[in-house]
Amino acid sequence: MSVESDQVVTFLTDHPEFFVEHPELVRQLKIPTDAGIAISLAEFQIRKLREQVASLERENDHMIETARINSVLFERTRSLVLALLDAQDLEDVSVALDEKLAQGFDIPVVRLLLSDQFQVPDSLPLIAPIQRTAFEDGGALAHAISDQAPWIGRLTKERRHTLFGDAIKQVESCATLGLIRGHTYGLLALGHPDPTHFQSNQDTLFLDHIGEALAMILPRLVQPAD
Repeated sequence: MSVESDQVVTFLTDHPEFFVEHPELVRQLKIPTDAGIAISLAEFQIRKLREQVASLERENDHMIETARINSVLFERTRSLVLALLDAQDLEDVSVALDEKLAQGFDIPVVRLLLSDQFQVPDSLPLIAPIQRTAFEDGGALAHAISDQAPWIGRLTKERRHTLFGDAIKQVESCATLGLIRGHTYGLLALGHPDPTHFQSNQDTLFLDHIGEALAMILPRLVQPAD
């Protein structure tokens, strides 16, 4: 009586202890490998186990490295948020953004663009006024406000110029955070010369925290323009 291969598969699936009861067969069976060399089933199982262990070790290393990176990001974000909450005026905000964000996160270009419906000093290095119409429907930056979430990725030359002005040549990828709390106060723009530094598929948790902290403190620091 001939036995079909699928019957053998079914039998072995239903009787996983078969080779335990017949260990001599394990040494006799030969399994072809990708290299074309036939090895015993026991050798094949050991090789597969080693591959699984190596894969698990790589996954574990990746998880440890991800946890380490997140820990560093958390501490830097915490330091920035505390500095922002302690700010007494926009000059303090500018210093916090420079020391804790630009330098702390190694982001070469940081811009806090505040709507010109508020009083914005001209002397602050990282903070500048921008026409409120830029945030309204049809405005150059309306997309960065309406999404209600960090906008991340590469930009057209026109949008880069709107956000970063003379620093446009230093920016190939960016992230923008709309600052909204009752009113649209403006947005925070982060620019980097590496086109892959800010990517649309990256996690935005820490950016969200930074944007929320800024939006929370701005109402007590800005005054309506005359």
